[in-house]
Amino acid sequence: MTNRFFSLLLLLGCVLLPSFSSAAPHKIITTFSILGDFVKAVGKDKVVIAIVGPNSDAHIYDPTPQDVKQISQADLIFVNGLDFEGWMERLIQCSGYKGDIVVASRGVPPRILSDPSEGEIIDPHAWHDIQYVQQYVRNIMDTLIAHDPAHKDYYKKNGEAYLEDLRQLDDWVKQEISKIPQDHRKIITAHDAFGYFGDRYGVTFLAPVGLSTNAEPTVQAIVSLIKEIKKLNIKTIFVENISNPKLIQQISEETQAKIGGVIYSDALSEAHEPGKDYLSLMRHNVSLFIEAMQEMTSPQPNSALA
Repeated sequence: MTNRFFSLLLLLGCVLLPSFSSAAPHKIITTFSILGDFVKAVGKDKVVIAIVGPNSDAHIYDPTPQDVKQISQADLIFVNGLDFEGWMERLIQCSGYKGDIVVASRGVPPRILSDPSEGEIIDPHAWHDIQYVQQYVRNIMDTLIAHDPAHKDYYKKNGEAYLEDLRQLDDWVKQEISKIPQDHRKIITAHDAFGYFGDRYGVTFLAPVGLSTNAEPTVQAIVSLIKEIKKLNIKTIFVENISNPKLIQQISEETQAKIGGVIYSDALSEAHEPGKDYLSLMRHNVSLFIEAMQEMTSPQPNSALA
């Protein structure tokens, strides 16, 4: 269906939406599944709904009338911010929601990229730096305490426990990547979602598509990436759970680099898959990254005869 059709459908939902005099208690809306997982880690028993669910792409999401209804019944809304959810503003306006809208990334230093055609662009994928996720969690904890002070100790206990899990995860990632020589820390992904991870852990990420999956890769960008993969002796490249795998498959055929599995960039997986929550997602991704980078340490074919 086209974006125009969904816009008309959303408008119809606005017109037909009944007014709600009261909302379900502690019903929290988040924009996408990873953010929803952070809120659940602190809120535990609260009803948390992610508009963009597992294995779904928030960059190109088309809102529905059901989303409008969910927002109209919410007690609280969390968004990522950093220009990630361009569709969210019209959803909130359409719903008539008057409550608080919390930017979970508040206090995170944004990663700014320069684009020749668009100027400066904010990278929204801050959740790939575990240090910044801790800031998300502190913001969520403070917000829930402010909205429900009677359960302050409950939120604080949950939040502090999750922060400790994140600290341990961050230490593990740093330790594992430190074993890889710096000149072998190169990873190919479907779109440019891992810049914060790269900055934090000293890994270079290359991708045929920019910050948004909605962008179209140029022939020049694809050719340049293929040359780089061959030059660097990169043997494994990755598809993402939210992206069409065709482009990565094409690059794999051109370079003979194998596809090393599915990594999770902008969404959790379904419950039976490896990225069902953020902690699992990060361990899965990092394990695949480490395996791919270790392959680069292997000598070139016939190097013993050189």
